[in-house]
Amino acid sequence: MRRWMDLHSAVPMAPLEQAWMYGDAIAAGSPYRPTRGVVTRDGKPVAIVQALEWSFVRAARLAKVVRGPLFLKDVTEEECVAVHRLIADRWPMPRLNWLFFTPEMIDGDFSRSVMRSLNLKQTVTGYSTAWIDLTVGADRLRAGLNQKWRNQLLAAEGEKLRIRDAHSGQALNWLLARYDAERRRRRFRAASGAFAAALAICAPRPRDVLLLQAERGSEPLAGVLFLRHGFSATYQVAYTSEAGRAANANRLLLWEGMRRLAADGVRWLDLGGVDAAMEGVSRFKLGTGAAPVTLAGTWM
Repeated sequence: MRRWMDLHSAVPMAPLEQAWMYGDAIAAGSPYRPTRGVVTRDGKPVAIVQALEWSFVRAARLAKVVRGPLFLKDVTEEECVAVHRLIADRWPMPRLNWLFFTPEMIDGDFSRSVMRSLNLKQTVTGYSTAWIDLTVGADRLRAGLNQKWRNQLLAAEGEKLRIRDAHSGQALNWLLARYDAERRRRRFRAASGAFAAALAICAPRPRDVLLLQAERGSEPLAGVLFLRHGFSATYQVAYTSEAGRAANANRLLLWEGMRRLAADGVRWLDLGGVDAAMEGVSRFKLGTGAAPVTLAGTWM
């Protein structure tokens, strides 16, 4: 695990889906098990990949590679193709393997040519997310906020809400219960609160879990959960009550999370899915100044 964490940390903007805790969290609640590999050249690591594998009747296997492989150094186009081919060859279809491959590549002509060279076909269009570079400093981060977003943050700061932090326990239970209720009510597709709890439990260190809660008096108005993985972090779960929305507590918590993560050495924050079907959530995320990135989608 330590070796994997070191390699994962060496990758700029390394997604949660390739972190050790993600594989363990999946294994805790499903028949999938993580299979982790390091691709080397002349004995030196070039790339890492974590796959989720389910073996069932007659030795058939279903494997998923989600947002991998991750490259540890700049590679040529030929090397990029070779690494992806090694992964695809690990689960050949003629031997009762079904591989769902979602590479961590920007959608475009090159990524499509790589996947087609593996005789794979796209089954799901590209996932979009947005990254924030936390290394630029608080002043530049604030200057990069959308004007309306910045004004609402200023209003939230005027509300004099108390921000409480935690890593687990009652605060986490409070957040995940309300997040799940809101998720079911609005019928939006997202990871469950139970999976977020599993991620928090599987985090290697307490500091890898940052939960912030905004309170007025003794009443929690909003909460947010960040998960740290190496020098990257993910905005995993958030909930805001009606009173919290009126006080712009969600903006205050995201801003405070950005500041605290940066102070703790985190360099990049993945805000997660940006989707036209969730316009309000996407507008909120992009209001931070983060630019959306669309990946190559899932191939089989």
